[in-house]
Amino acid sequence: MRINLTGEDKSQRRRRKGKRRGDRRSRTFESAIALPQASSRGSGRGARPRRKSRRSRTATRQQTTQPEVVAPSPVSPGIRWRTVLARMPMILILAALIGSIAYASADAKFFVYDARIMGASHLETETIYQAAGVHEQNIFWIQPQKATRRILQLEGIKAVRVHCSLPAQVTIEVEEREPVVMWRVQSQERDWWLDEEGIVLPYHGNVHSPNTIFVLDSSERHLKVGDRIEPEGIVRSVQQLAVALPEIKVFLYQEDRGLSFTQRVDGGGWPVYVGNSEDLPHKIQVVQALTDYLMTHNVHPRYVDVRWANHPVYGRPESE
Repeated sequence: MRINLTGEDKSQRRRRKGKRRGDRRSRTFESAIALPQASSRGSGRGARPRRKSRRSRTATRQQTTQPEVVAPSPVSPGIRWRTVLARMPMILILAALIGSIAYASADAKFFVYDARIMGASHLETETIYQAAGVHEQNIFWIQPQKATRRILQLEGIKAVRVHCSLPAQVTIEVEEREPVVMWRVQSQERDWWLDEEGIVLPYHGNVHSPNTIFVLDSSERHLKVGDRIEPEGIVRSVQQLAVALPEIKVFLYQEDRGLSFTQRVDGGGWPVYVGNSEDLPHKIQVVQALTDYLMTHNVHPRYVDVRWANHPVYGRPESE
């Protein structure tokens, strides 16, 4: 049994305990939240203000320099509709472009099924058309440069131009290599057409004409289509001789003597050795002058040699 020595009853003890408990709570709250307090040195007029700690000054500076965040204002529906209306022409143009591409890619009238081929006289037009690679192709996807390169791979084609136009028209202009000399290789027992650059052509003998120039080759060469005959320039030399001597239609080629022909005159003729293409105009002049001299003096030599134009010679007749 407890004896109350202070003389307080139970209600007074409860109030005193509650007061202590409130004082303890207030002290705990004050310790958690730092409140500004007056300086212990006095608050008079001459008292110095208390310096803030470095940590508190840094926190204050950060608070003052931190930018203020402003909440975005809500966008009104009217602004969005203005943006859509401003972009509407671009959207319509894009939709029309996509529709046009789809239409052009699917419609049959934009597909190629034939072509207009110009300039072909020796090669078959169907061969040129198939080589172009444009059959059943959409006109918008055809590349004329690629078609040109494919046609140029054909033997006998010198130049090509390809044009495309709507709705599905393709025009192919070809320049063929023209045959100028019929070259007969005796080792092969075969005739070959050559153009002026000496290229062997794939044409056959059906292009003969009364003015065809023939060359009989006794060398052991073997030609095929696309080859370039050697020596270089030999075909042009034959052409020059044929122009200067229109009565001569057949020339000979020997590997050791080069070009030669038979000079026909009244009462016979004789071989003329020309050799290679070097100094050919001078050689032609010497041949013509020497022929006139021999005919004037009624001399029928065994041969005439102008391979060295500055020193032409002729063989004495067999009777001498």
